[in-house]
Amino acid sequence: VDYLYGVAPVLNALRAGRRKVHRLYIQDTLVEDPKGKRSPRKEKFALAEVQQLMAEADLPVEVTNKGDLNNMTNNKPHQGLALQADPLECVPLPEMPPPAAGACWLALDEVTDPQNLGALLRSAHFLRAAGIVVSAKNSAPLSAAVSKASAGAMEVLPVHSTPNMVKLLSQAHDKGYRVVGTALGPRTMPLEALPRDEPTILVLGNEGYGLRTNILKACTALVRVGPLAPRGDMVDSLNVSVAGGIILHHLLSGRDAEGQADGEGQGLDE
Repeated sequence: VDYLYGVAPVLNALRAGRRKVHRLYIQDTLVEDPKGKRSPRKEKFALAEVQQLMAEADLPVEVTNKGDLNNMTNNKPHQGLALQADPLECVPLPEMPPPAAGACWLALDEVTDPQNLGALLRSAHFLRAAGIVVSAKNSAPLSAAVSKASAGAMEVLPVHSTPNMVKLLSQAHDKGYRVVGTALGPRTMPLEALPRDEPTILVLGNEGYGLRTNILKACTALVRVGPLAPRGDMVDSLNVSVAGGIILHHLLSGRDAEGQADGEGQGLDE
């Protein structure tokens, strides 16, 4: 089982109903503060909804101390909550769906750091990407750490997986997708020159070595974020989650935001 921690992951997991939930552990000081005088306003209402959803599902709630919660969550920032639940699994993606105008999928090739994966899921969900697919091997699992880093986006956004990213991208190109990768070098175009209106798969690679050679060959365009010439020091690139957020914003920011959910963009985990 997993022990989800933090207000946003726990609340989104209960709202989404994608996990089998076993038990909620809540810190005694939160129970002793029923009016939420010690909690920020948004967090107070979220805690109340967590307790309401547990009651409606007739699931057990156990009051415990901070030390026990620290042990359950390996001393992570749990905000007084831990949800015992079955793990989430990736959804297999045999092939890409037909391309829709302006749609943008995010493909992550061997991204192994939970913080990076979580941050990318959060950006993709917030900016309304069409979907996410990761490599079935050598990728960070959908852990509690990823859910926390995503501010709970992992709980509501299906994450797909493929055993052969190169084949999936090649087939997607044949269907009409533009496959965009990131790289440094003279053959790349600046991000500002990349048109926004084509159905796109944005491919991001491993934190250390970037995109694999076969993945680069499957790309129909390569872009860079920032200047072509290095600064001359050790800081010559962006973190993969930062670069991914910038590129997703470029591709998706012009879309109609109508239908945005209430409270979206006002995360509980600042």
